[in-house]
Amino acid sequence: MMHEVRSIPTAPRRIRLRPLLAHRWPLFFVGALCVVAGSLCSWMLFLASGAKPSDQRRLDRGPVEVVSAVVERVDEPTRQDDGAPIEWPDHIPRQTVHYSFTFRDLPLSGASFAKVGVFHQGDQVDVELLPQEPNRNRIRGTLLHLDRVWLQPETWLGALVVPGILLLLGWLAGVFQLWQVLSNGDVSVGTVTSARPVRFVLPEMLSVRFEFRDYRARVRNSRHWVRLRSELGMRLMRQQHTGWFEPMPVLHDRRLPQWNRMLLPLDFLSVNSPPRALDPRSS
Repeated sequence: MMHEVRSIPTAPRRIRLRPLLAHRWPLFFVGALCVVAGSLCSWMLFLASGAKPSDQRRLDRGPVEVVSAVVERVDEPTRQDDGAPIEWPDHIPRQTVHYSFTFRDLPLSGASFAKVGVFHQGDQVDVELLPQEPNRNRIRGTLLHLDRVWLQPETWLGALVVPGILLLLGWLAGVFQLWQVLSNGDVSVGTVTSARPVRFVLPEMLSVRFEFRDYRARVRNSRHWVRLRSELGMRLMRQQHTGWFEPMPVLHDRRLPQWNRMLLPLDFLSVNSPPRALDPRSS
């Protein structure tokens, strides 16, 4: 109705927080989900890097002692569906070799990853270990830990956290754009051309297409989503059933008219709060 167009407060306007936060909410939801999930995975993998990966780096740095050991068992390599051994990131098939040895009269055992076919049960092998922590050991020339790309914290930071942050920045940019339009935009009268439900989206939304005249009296066509259960959404649905749409207020940026929004006066906070009634007991 035209009185609603005239009821839009003058700029600068005080805007309710809910319409701003609900703007482009899928970006916020997906971005926040990526950041939270990626951060948790990266943190858990960072904590896990203090185990086998850390022991392998310590063995690489040394100093180490070398003792003789006996291969107790060699596991079969993990194979693909076609029977071929799975190749790890260095493109070399590997299998787990279990061994036992004695260090300072203390019987110990260990396991490390070796190339397929290099070691067999009963072989004598050289094992390198940390003198102060002999349980940190491996067969010389083998690996104590297999680095997998998807088990590194950097992978999850790059795959989830960084895109999530970009999505959140895009959402913030959209919120700022909407705030600029609602707070300082010019008021115009919009004519709805169509309003149809958006499929497979919750909460239920309407895709509204409308046209209006900008500050220079040029006709502009635009569209955006409106919550079906909002005051504007329910009003548009009722008008759609009648076959006639009433004029609706549209706010648009004077310099960039493609930044626009159809809304109702109730989306704004009143400039002046209502006067408080006097308490008769105070007189």
